Amino acid sequence: MEFSEKYKLEKRLGAQRKRKFGEIFLASDMQSGKKVVLKAVRTKADDPTNADRLRAEASFSFDFEGLPKTLDFEKTESNLFLVREFVEGIPLDEFWAKLKRRQRLPFVIELLEKLQAIFTHLKASDVVHCDIKPSNILIAQKEDSFKVHLLDFGLSIRTLEIEENKARKLLFPLGFAAPELLLNHLELVDHRTDVFALGVVIWRLYAGKLPLIHPNPSVFTNLQLTHPLPEHSDISNKVYKILLKMSHKHQFKLPPNKMDHQEVNALLISAMNERYDSLEEVIQAFKSIKNKRFWK
Repeated sequence: MEFSEKYKLEKRLGAQRKRKFGEIFLASDMQSGKKVVLKAVRTKADDPTNADRLRAEASFSFDFEGLPKTLDFEKTESNLFLVREFVEGIPLDEFWAKLKRRQRLPFVIELLEKLQAIFTHLKASDVVHCDIKPSNILIAQKEDSFKVHLLDFGLSIRTLEIEENKARKLLFPLGFAAPELLLNHLELVDHRTDVFALGVVIWRLYAGKLPLIHPNPSVFTNLQLTHPLPEHSDISNKVYKILLKMSHKHQFKLPPNKMDHQEVNALLISAMNERYDSLEEVIQAFKSIKNKRFWK
């Protein structure tokens, strides 16, 4: 049965011109009438890695609030289709833009508290998201509170599949990815890899831009591998110190590709050990500064 017989497409979702991995639609199930999200990739026209990424995403299905559940996955002659439950909400950065300055720190703490249950479930499932960024965190406003949904598991890793992970040749996007991802040391990836990215996300929210960004991808990569998060006038010193620890990295003096693999491994592990070990630790750090007189 073709998807056109099972689902009615209603509209495209997201910034399609910027999308690199196929198309996303809001659709409805023709039998139940329920709204769903349908992702489509052309297997012949698109880069084959796009199809691999969609297959990988389909394999990560959860029965846990705030995480996606796969409803359907089918292949036609020229397309792959993934259908997931639809959830209302807006991307994290759009929600943040509506907050007043005095609401920011309380929001960060509540956001982390809601993400904590999700991160704990992923850790128990031996899953690392590996693509934490504002567009993959959906905020659903519920009167005086909100719900959080973590989306897009196309780059995610199961930490127990060590040999399979070593064989994967994934390209992780610049900006939020931890050094262990950018250097393809996937055997080291664990929950602290997502803590790293979340620290960059919060820095990005406060500053309104990505840190260490550069138009030259090679320079951008080098900056991301070797430089710590910079200070910013819109980020208080106390908040900055927390983000710096969340996103701790080794500051390579030599290009990692000129170094011995095991030496790079040891330096990456040492840097990961300097990060917070859990979101609970991060939450306590933010709560400790909440009642200070001056924060942004």
